[in-house]
Amino acid sequence: MSFDAPKLDLPLPPPSWLESLHALPGLLRPDGGTRMDPRILKADPADVEFQLDQGSVRIQDEKQGQWNTTYVATADMRVSAPGGATTEVPVRYEVTIRNENATPEQMRAVNPFDPATLPPRTRVEVHGADYAGTALEPSFMALAEANGLDTVADLRLSLEMTEKKGLRVMSGAEQLFDAPRDGGPASYPSEREDFTRHTSMLPDAAGADRAGYSRMLLTGQPPDGTVILAEDVEANEVRGTVTEAGSGEVNDITWTLDEHGRPASAEATLTWEPSSRGRDSDRIEGNAQSRFRVDNEMKGTGDDVGHIFAYRFVNGHGPVNMFPQFGLFNRGAYARMEQEWSDWLGKGMEVEIEVELVGEPGSRRPDEVHVDYRVVDPDSGNVVYDPALIAFANTDGQAFDAIADSAMDDMIDTAMA
Repeated sequence: MSFDAPKLDLPLPPPSWLESLHALPGLLRPDGGTRMDPRILKADPADVEFQLDQGSVRIQDEKQGQWNTTYVATADMRVSAPGGATTEVPVRYEVTIRNENATPEQMRAVNPFDPATLPPRTRVEVHGADYAGTALEPSFMALAEANGLDTVADLRLSLEMTEKKGLRVMSGAEQLFDAPRDGGPASYPSEREDFTRHTSMLPDAAGADRAGYSRMLLTGQPPDGTVILAEDVEANEVRGTVTEAGSGEVNDITWTLDEHGRPASAEATLTWEPSSRGRDSDRIEGNAQSRFRVDNEMKGTGDDVGHIFAYRFVNGHGPVNMFPQFGLFNRGAYARMEQEWSDWLGKGMEVEIEVELVGEPGSRRPDEVHVDYRVVDPDSGNVVYDPALIAFANTDGQAFDAIADSAMDDMIDTAMA
């Protein structure tokens, strides 16, 4: 079994390109849009402020539901840097805020460009179309291009402040967030379309991580640690990549669909672990999991929504990566195997995996899960560990004997000798 795991080179727009757009003579660009004061772009992003003119804030279309209040806000925002550099930007954004936080003062204070203003469990949608012709258009266009989009009007930023005050920042095409079944990561496997989505989890967006967030707003460069989720769909195959924007490390996965459009097998090369941080706030994956449970009539069965490859390795992908899996098997033997893969990755190894879901023709639930994997030293190409194929039954009583962390070092040394 062999795989090629390409390291994706994702060049970001050079600062000179962005400065040349912003530093054109006069107050307007040739296309009629305003420009950002060049001194702001040269400043430390941590020192740049994004402040709303409170007198200009207008709340529209306010609607209160059982738990949340939604509204649309427009305002004038001043972007400023030390030394007196300022640029005015008109802003528009859509907010979903918990009812207990939906006071007039708090609603007017919410500013998606300043994470310190977002209460826990607040979600904000920022549409690229609203920033065409403004000083933020060049940076938003750079972010659109990073997501494979042709125009800034196709871009959306979706922000969510978690319960623990971490900020989830997602960017991608408009339809990925409005209609998660319509071609995006929560779509049925047979209905998927190519997509790219950037996700950043900023644990301290109002403090230590603020500079990275501000830099993204000013230049379009994603914060460090951003995960790029992408899929390329062709016939009965869905190829996914999970890339770390800074290092270019990539997990490469291919799911093969059966004649009913459900995943029948998958193969992957894992080179890094994006982790499960932020899974609780990933509403796209959460909604996909809930629908999968209903669609497969899993209530009362004792089954979990199992993932062929754990969220920690692929950060979602919805039902193309799901199957009904007996709960104790999912949380027992399969989880221990996934932890072993994680331990190998922690040692700097790569893990090449093949998974086959075996069942009666047309069945939604596999009777068996066959797993074949091997561990490879990426520097030498030597195989460190290659166990026999494992045939799990999708029932109780499954076992997996994981390699102890202490034994891995000796196995790696032996393979290198």
